[in-house]
Amino acid sequence: MGQGQDKNRWKRIPDVRTPRALPEDPKPGTERGRRPCCAAEPLLSEEVLSVDPRFIGRIFSVEVQEVQLPDGRRTTREVVRHPGGSCVVALDETGSIYLVHQYRVGTGGPSREIPAGKLDPSEDALTCARRELAEETGLTADRWDLLIRFYPSPGYTDEVIHIYLARELMKGPASPDEGEYISCERIHLETALDDIRNGILTDGKTCLGILLTALTIGLLR
Repeated sequence: MGQGQDKNRWKRIPDVRTPRALPEDPKPGTERGRRPCCAAEPLLSEEVLSVDPRFIGRIFSVEVQEVQLPDGRRTTREVVRHPGGSCVVALDETGSIYLVHQYRVGTGGPSREIPAGKLDPSEDALTCARRELAEETGLTADRWDLLIRFYPSPGYTDEVIHIYLARELMKGPASPDEGEYISCERIHLETALDDIRNGILTDGKTCLGILLTALTIGLLR
C-alpha cells in the first residue's frame, strides 16, 4: 500500500509485547510434527533396501536409495540430505520487518529474503536463528517465538526449516560470513504483504514467515 494511506490503520494491531503461545520445537526423540497422521497406513510406506552416497558437499549431500514399494516392486529414490535451517521475521515497534538482499544461484539473480541460514553441527534451531539475525542485520532480540517448523520440499529432501518471530529488537553491527555479499532492507509488514500479493516477494520461507507473522499479531484473519 502507498505511503499516503491512513497511518491509523496500525491501531488494529495489538501490542507486540502481548504474550502469545506458539508451538515449541520438538525435543530430540519425540519428533513432534515429523510424521503425518496418515503414516500408519500400510500403502504409504516404503522399505529402504540400500543406500548409495553419490555426492557429499559443503551444504548438502545426495544419495540414491533402492526401495521396495508396498506391492513388492523395487525402484530408486534420489534424496538430498540437508542439516536444516532457521530464518527470522524481525518485527520492530513500528510494524516494520527486515529483509536481506543477496544473489541466489538458483534464480540467477538477487533475492529478497528474511535472514536465514543452515544449522551448524550440533546447533539447535533457535541458536542458529539468533546467530543469523545478528550476522546479517546486526539485530538482536529479547523475545523469540517459533512460528512454524516445516519441510520445504519433502519429495526429494529431508531439510527442515524453522521460522521464528523476533521482537523487542536492538541494533548492532552486522558481520556477514566471509564471501557473503548482502544488503539489508527495512520494510513495513503491510507493504511486504502487498509485495507477496503482487508477486514481488517470491521466496517461499519469506512469504510463509510474513503471512504467519501477520496472522500472529492479528493483521490477517
